[in-house]
Amino acid sequence: MGPRFQAYLLAAGRGARAGGPKAWREHEGQPLLQRQLDFLKGLFPPERIAVSVQKDWLTRCSAWDPRVHWVPVDPEAPALAAVLALARVLPLDDWTFLHHVDMRVWEPGLFRDLERAAPAAQREGIEALVPVHEGRRGHPVLLSSAIKAGLLALEPARDRLDVWLRSRKVGEFSAAYACIHDNWNF
Repeated sequence: MGPRFQAYLLAAGRGARAGGPKAWREHEGQPLLQRQLDFLKGLFPPERIAVSVQKDWLTRCSAWDPRVHWVPVDPEAPALAAVLALARVLPLDDWTFLHHVDMRVWEPGLFRDLERAAPAAQREGIEALVPVHEGRRGHPVLLSSAIKAGLLALEPARDRLDVWLRSRKVGEFSAAYACIHDNWNF
């Protein structure tokens, strides 16, 4: 990815419906969180990655790579609280990919395609790009720095990012990858 891109990964949830945190579910012999981190580090310098985790996980996660921004958040808080915490640590000053730990969007081409679409989107005043495959939106969402002030003004107890984005200029990007819909709801 170019220097104007970074990634936020939401991974702090308790996974109550899944019987435990999805971040620690095994995938091919490693925790899903580690698999996500390995993928993201193949696209972004570690300093351009911010991951929300539970406070108790900080030592374990930092051992994987201390250059990554490991951001402790309350696992009971809404997802928006985690997004805001990430944006305070790794400011939304550049285009930022956002997805959840249980979304297996492990296609480098998907990220590169969205990166290539960003300049035209910016010229059109697009504030977020959402991939679409077979008529359905998916992840990762690509947020532009144009939404920074509005995003930081949101209140997690009252607002939801997906609902708020409906009031913004969101562009759709035709994606060739079905993985944009893939998530593990164990």
